Amino acid sequence: MSAPGRYEIIDKLGEGAMGVVHRARDRSLGRVVALKTLSTDLGDEDELHQRFQREVEAIGRLNHPNIVSVYDMGEADGRLYMAMELLEGEDLRSLIDGRTPVPLSDRVRIIAEICEGVGYAHSRGVVHRDVKPANILVTNSGRVKLLDFGLARLTHGETITRRGVILGTPDYMSPEQAVGKPLDPRTDIFSAGAVFYEFLTLQKPFKGKTLHAVLYQIVSESPDPVLTVNPEVPSRLAAIVHEMLRKEVDQRPRSMEEVARRVREIYGALCRSGGKSALHRPAVTAPDDAQARRGRDLAAHARADLLAGRFASAGAAARQALALDPQSDEAAELAWQAFRKLRASRSEPASDPAAEARVALLLKRAAPGQPEGDARRALAELALIAPDDPRVTDALRAKSGRA
Repeated sequence: MSAPGRYEIIDKLGEGAMGVVHRARDRSLGRVVALKTLSTDLGDEDELHQRFQREVEAIGRLNHPNIVSVYDMGEADGRLYMAMELLEGEDLRSLIDGRTPVPLSDRVRIIAEICEGVGYAHSRGVVHRDVKPANILVTNSGRVKLLDFGLARLTHGETITRRGVILGTPDYMSPEQAVGKPLDPRTDIFSAGAVFYEFLTLQKPFKGKTLHAVLYQIVSESPDPVLTVNPEVPSRLAAIVHEMLRKEVDQRPRSMEEVARRVREIYGALCRSGGKSALHRPAVTAPDDAQARRGRDLAAHARADLLAGRFASAGAAARQALALDPQSDEAAELAWQAFRKLRASRSEPASDPAAEARVALLLKRAAPGQPEGDARRALAELALIAPDDPRVTDALRAKSGRA
């Protein structure tokens, strides 16, 4: 496709109901961005144009570290577009579906950052209305980013609806959204509670084989207690989630800022106890100079260990730094990077030095210029012991015409 305005398309990143997202280069600044354009297949459907413009307007008024940043927006060749920061990482949907063993303290920090991002949007008059795991990205550095404000409602703004269509994702809808009542920020509190429930238990709070079954449960039934599904969740955190999932809006927490504050207290307690306790403790003052120096030293050790491939050691050092200062963004980032690297390294088969030496020897025997019989026997053994090694594949291709 042709790129709008000053952008050069590099490749396609994804496609949704409203449009397509490409990796693109801003020719004037040399910056690589995520370029979202309204799909040309939608033609002139006014309602979807309104949704796209509403997303542009909503995100355009937000500037927060936990919300995706917008660099540019406009219209070119009759097509709406929006240039956003390019993010690398995993969304909560992937982490949940992959049953990723995210450490409890990291789960709690991620939950706190979601609350802070949603709470900031509310303070700016924006109600998201589609808070769900797929719209929450955890970057490679561990920072939470809220995405997709296509259903957002601006305070005092016109509400967008589509004839015969329920807007939003049913599994995470609030009861008032499910029955078509007017919405305010407390609908996002309920939806976020449903996301947190699933993130902590790996089960949806409302389960049903049909849309109507799910909506009935949302409106009429309470989910199983968090602690019966996952007893390792701190009871204080489980209580917060169930408060967020109350049917009556007036019984939910007053704001996402309040939820963020309470979750941050739990996170701080987990960091200071090394993940052993989330019990409330008296307020702790900022670390003194000696603690601050020790924290910086530990963070430096963690970074050096990461670069050297000592991922377990890096994670331990980063969490020691967090124990001294739970508010350290650097330590939290290093702890997340160490977790990701350690998980990736454990998912790869460990190399066997003896097996690698045997493969190298056989590749030499199969190389051009070696006796034909030796080469054939070497290739036959290679096909058995290392069939997926690209070097073996190349050697078999090279010999295929002569075997």
